[in-house]
Amino acid sequence: MGMCADIVALGPFSPDITQYLEYPPDFYCSTRSGATVVVTLFGISEGSSASRHFASCLGITDPWDFNQHTIDPDKIDVEALRGFLQSMPEEEYSKDLDKLLVLRMHGFQFIFRPNG
Repeated sequence: MGMCADIVALGPFSPDITQYLEYPPDFYCSTRSGATVVVTLFGISEGSSASRHFASCLGITDPWDFNQHTIDPDKIDVEALRGFLQSMPEEEYSKDLDKLLVLRMHGFQFIFRPNG
């Protein structure tokens, strides 16, 4: 098995982002605005080459350089990421791109997490 990769997103809850979060919207009915919520995005499991390509779209030159794991949202190459995701077999990846873009607008932080 090669490297897998995902993104952990942390940020402030607001009712208008519930559809982009990890759990069904009714799970958040008593969540206060501003409470920190966590979302896992992408879950690239197609191996090392795909995970490295994914990382490069995020502005990461070395997926195992832990200094680069906090993603600068301004360095994400959205068009390259969109093209990469369209070449992948998993349809959920494109939905996760939509989530990433919305969460980025809401001040979330993103952390790249390789595994394997």
